[in-house]
Amino acid sequence: MRFLMFIKLFRMIFNKKKLPDLTYIQKQGLLAVKIAQTFALRIDFLSEETCTHLAKLYTHTTPIEQEDFLSLLRGYTHPSWFRHFKSIEQKPLGSASVGQVHLAELNTGEKVVVKVIKKNFKRQFESDVRALRRLIKLVIFFYPKLAKVADPVGILEHIETYTLAELDLRNEIKHGEVLKAIYEKNKDAFDLSRLAFPKIYKELSNEHILVSEYIDGPTADELLEQKKLPFNDILEIFHIHGFYIFLVGTFHGDLHPGNLIVKNKRYYFIDTGAISHVGRKIQSGLFEFMTYLSQYDYDGCAHALNHMADKEIHGKAFDLFHEKMKVLYQDFAGKTVSEESLTRKMMETIKLGVNSGMVFEKGMFPIIKSMMYLDGMVLKGAPHTILMEEMRRFIKEFKEADQVVNR
Repeated sequence: MRFLMFIKLFRMIFNKKKLPDLTYIQKQGLLAVKIAQTFALRIDFLSEETCTHLAKLYTHTTPIEQEDFLSLLRGYTHPSWFRHFKSIEQKPLGSASVGQVHLAELNTGEKVVVKVIKKNFKRQFESDVRALRRLIKLVIFFYPKLAKVADPVGILEHIETYTLAELDLRNEIKHGEVLKAIYEKNKDAFDLSRLAFPKIYKELSNEHILVSEYIDGPTADELLEQKKLPFNDILEIFHIHGFYIFLVGTFHGDLHPGNLIVKNKRYYFIDTGAISHVGRKIQSGLFEFMTYLSQYDYDGCAHALNHMADKEIHGKAFDLFHEKMKVLYQDFAGKTVSEESLTRKMMETIKLGVNSGMVFEKGMFPIIKSMMYLDGMVLKGAPHTILMEEMRRFIKEFKEADQVVNR
């Protein structure tokens, strides 16, 4: 029966005449929501309207009832836990797919947010993953090319990994400490002065509850909705996140605009439950590719993409790929993000590489996902920007910092 649900879900997402029913999607469980959230990034083949609609599932999911919230708190904590709080607001500040956050005040007078896992999702989520994996394998049996071009198994594995990590809030603490340690180690080699992390109250937190500093500021998503996030701020987000991706290879695994709080010109990384890692070959290869692309050097791009592959192509196979890539990018130079999506072009490029015989590691999807977020922010906040030309300002700094960070 879950097969039928997944088929209906995908038909709903790809329906060109009607927007997906978000209430229905939420009722189908956590995996359905995570799939819809993933497709919210796929501006390479879904309409902007559909992607924007699906993106509401990042920050506008249905909250649990106040009575259920109090019941969860009692079930997740020892009675003495409540003695640390002067007050806990029962109405949530926000609700996401896995958890929701409530404003509270400690007896010390510090304002904090209490994040709580909405319910025990794990058993049903893992069951749904197994069902969908069987469905995907069945589809691939009849259409094997799908495995190479779209990598549905790899994408499902990514969803499974980061969602299971999110369901244990101790990971949010641990991964936040990893990202902060990278910041502390490299802040003198690279300008990370606008990055910040909220204080975590570990002694009040556990697997199902996280207590952290209340950052009184809007999310980047809210600022984008209000047309109040300057383009230079969007570029600064790329500047910071690009450091983690291109120079370190360990980065926030779900840095969508709802997971960035802006206060006093600083960007707070929140919801660090999932972090992603990528090998040096992909890490340096993608930076090389982006460097050539920013200069519209498509010969360099072709070689850089090939160097990124676990299985490279040579001779006539590469020559044919090279010629097709030049055709793919023949009208790319000088185009704004509203005229030509960077994400769409990158996905088409990887698809061309795969069809030409290249094989890439599964670590590609988290990076592409991050680039999708950036592309989406620019499309929403500064649609008339020529993004690749704006990125040129960071290339030299990245190269110089790489000599220090990876020496």
